[in-house]
Amino acid sequence: MAKRGSLKKFAIEEAKERPIRFRNYKYLFLIVCEDQRTEPEYFEKYVSQIPKETIYLEAIGIGRDPKGVVDKAIEERDALALRAKREVDVVWVVFDKDDADENATKIERFESAFNTAKEQKIEIAYSNEVFELWLLLHFMNVDKETPLPRNNIYQLLQEQFQRIPKYKNYIYDHSNPDSKTIEIIFESGNQDSAIKRAELLFEHHKNHNPIEANPSTKVYVLVKELLEWIRYFSYKPE
Repeated sequence: MAKRGSLKKFAIEEAKERPIRFRNYKYLFLIVCEDQRTEPEYFEKYVSQIPKETIYLEAIGIGRDPKGVVDKAIEERDALALRAKREVDVVWVVFDKDDADENATKIERFESAFNTAKEQKIEIAYSNEVFELWLLLHFMNVDKETPLPRNNIYQLLQEQFQRIPKYKNYIYDHSNPDSKTIEIIFESGNQDSAIKRAELLFEHHKNHNPIEANPSTKVYVLVKELLEWIRYFSYKPE
């Protein structure tokens, strides 16, 4: 007779190898991110909220500039469509302004990312300057009139985390993020407030080009759409 531990290990390995039955999913939702860890980890947190076999959510981090993220999103969309044997319902890209305004080449690639995405019907959730602005908005307002450099965002995020008693000694290291960052956001942040704050920032900068719209983030639009689909598939008529 096999040991209980061996049976458990076999079950886990079998589950990992079991092919995804795409035909059982009603909606394919692909998110391709600039950041390789924080951003995909954030969106993967929503998987637990999705009713079984309704939305197939895939979040990928690739570590490229905005134009590279869009190009990769096209590849990943086509690859997913091939695996699923159907069209992908929606594709989002998530990237930051960062230093895209540093020189003419970077400006051209940043603007090209928007043009290519529009041609390919890919949605864009950009942040100016960085994705962490969206995380910060879970805890506080920021001045819509004053540009907010990324290092200031990182420092403010750490200060907000340290206001939480159990994380009073937490040190935020953007160069080496850990999984606690996203855990803290979902555990202690206020998503509804983040959405409202991001909407106000976006409204203020609506007449500005994305490369000039500091501070602002469109991640809230992606989050709202994802939540709407989750609510739609979670609805059970009485």
